[in-house]
Amino acid sequence: MPQKEEQIVVEFCNAWGDGATARPDVNKIISMFAEDGVWQLWVPAGPTFKGRDALRSEIDRQCGFSTFMHCGITKMVSSGRNVVTERVDHFTMHGIRVEHALMAIYEIDAGGKIAAWREYFDTADIGKQLGMLPDTVIAG
Repeated sequence: MPQKEEQIVVEFCNAWGDGATARPDVNKIISMFAEDGVWQLWVPAGPTFKGRDALRSEIDRQCGFSTFMHCGITKMVSSGRNVVTERVDHFTMHGIRVEHALMAIYEIDAGGKIAAWREYFDTADIGKQLGMLPDTVIAG
């Protein structure tokens, strides 16, 4: 039986969409964060968003140019309130279907909310698929 923290992460990832029809459930995603939750988009050089307003703004921004998102968990391990996922995610950006591998670390607080979320992935790989330079990937 998965730990409570793992179930939270699975529910969170599922809220991003099924990759085919469903759009991200932004309200659900935001509600799963602690009030002062933090998302580091990619480690080490990516931007960090703190607080629900900043998180919502970034998710809304991404939804403006990305569609058909899917967080494909392939492996998950946890220890206490920390959950690590290995994923193969998919999304469509500027009409191009992108597949990228990543690792994500989630810290779940005592109330069952995501206090921190850090993603580790290769922006050059995404840029190559989109025909973009790695530094321009974040700009959408």
